[in-house]
Amino acid sequence: MTRDLASRRNRAAALQQRRPAVPADLTRPHQIVTVEWQGEKYPGAPYAEGAAWELFSALPRPDFLPNARPGDEYPYRHFAHAGEVLREGVPVSVADDRSLTVPLGPGLDLEYVRRLTQTPHLDPAARALLDRVRNSSPLAPGDLLERPVTPAQIARLMETAAVPGGFCYRRRDTAHLRTPAARSVLGGETEPGDAWAFALRWPVADPADYHAPVAPDYEGLTAMPSSDRRGMPVLGTGFAISAAHLLPEHVTADLTDLPLPEGAKLVGYTVTGTECELFAYADQRWTPLTAERLELPGVELGRVHQVRRVLREATRVVWNGITGSLVDADEEWARFRLCRPSPDVLTRTGAEAVRRGVYEKWVARSEIAPVL
Repeated sequence: MTRDLASRRNRAAALQQRRPAVPADLTRPHQIVTVEWQGEKYPGAPYAEGAAWELFSALPRPDFLPNARPGDEYPYRHFAHAGEVLREGVPVSVADDRSLTVPLGPGLDLEYVRRLTQTPHLDPAARALLDRVRNSSPLAPGDLLERPVTPAQIARLMETAAVPGGFCYRRRDTAHLRTPAARSVLGGETEPGDAWAFALRWPVADPADYHAPVAPDYEGLTAMPSSDRRGMPVLGTGFAISAAHLLPEHVTADLTDLPLPEGAKLVGYTVTGTECELFAYADQRWTPLTAERLELPGVELGRVHQVRRVLREATRVVWNGITGSLVDADEEWARFRLCRPSPDVLTRTGAEAVRRGVYEKWVARSEIAPVL
């Protein structure tokens, strides 16, 4: 490559970084068709590869939000799970071979399965049924996962390139949750009345890096009293609390942090349902993608953030006979994270909840031993 060509490309890249991208949902969808939702017909368009639909209305309706697109002919919109939307009397998800499927039988339908997902302590037959539903759409390399994050966690991500270990969700399963209120079911990182909800989004490198948070492996989390818990209770069914949908949950294996893949993004969701990409991760730096006006303490939205510490792999260790992972350390102290939290283990270790499902404590570095 000649020096002049390289210089032009560098200038073009710099201009692109300074020119924020327009959020995709502020541009008009290319194809709007008539679909049916809850017995009424609406103009609508798919997004997130058809996992969810945006429905439009010229008049205000219950559950519809103001359309954030200025001057749009439909001033109201609603975001619906693809499983709720019909086209010509047929569910639009029927052509999606990656959607969750529920076997049919006498007394066996979607609502029955949803109720099972909300029922802790399942018998073996019910457990096998939910496993079958989850396995109908397994994680695949390249799938996008999201983890709710707080502004304080975003500030830490600017310094350390690691996927915060713990609970996460596949985007195609939660794409219809587009406001802070709707996304509050995903771990409880959002408080009522928040103007924004945030998420870290990254592609799956290896599905083996993730577990289903089900009994017996993660049964200890289901027994946590509210005094020792952050966020929503863990049901142990492999699904999040939901009154309407199947929301599969995933956890990073043994609740460890993972190296942050190239192409990860930080995303914000507003009360109007706008999804806004804030930063993109590549080459150990976070590049800004938006000019949205919002405050993130400790984070400057308008500049590139160079990551100072890059996680290469999770360090699994043992402390006083209890297995876990090493989150941080210096010469004298180590931050120890439990891999199988339970009320008994909390009593023995004194670990505290730092977010949903994740429990840590500082211990003497000399007491830590690597897992053999």
